Amino acid sequence: MAIEENRDANLSGDPYENFRTLLQQSIVSPTIYTFKFIVKAEEEKIAALKSVFAGTPAEITAINSSNGKYRSFTIKLLVQNEEEVISYYKEVSKIDSVIML
Repeated sequence: MAIEENRDANLSGDPYENFRTLLQQSIVSPTIYTFKFIVKAEEEKIAALKSVFAGTPAEITAINSSNGKYRSFTIKLLVQNEEEVISYYKEVSKIDSVIML
């Protein structure tokens, strides 16, 4: 019964809770955090991704896939805590067809 209760608690809880715990255990804030994303090489998706980090001092590098259908992004940004990291991931998750690594 306890296993089922725990599983149900995870289903109804914050989907980022495990990630939050991992961040708390592995980073010392503030820190430069590296985000990695893969996006279809469509200008509107690329622009949407870049807009999430607009107005920040983020260092953004992009590499095209060998066939040109996708573009991978590495974004380095000084973050104050794990909540800031999660908030960026939540914003990016609103963009269709973005793979978050």
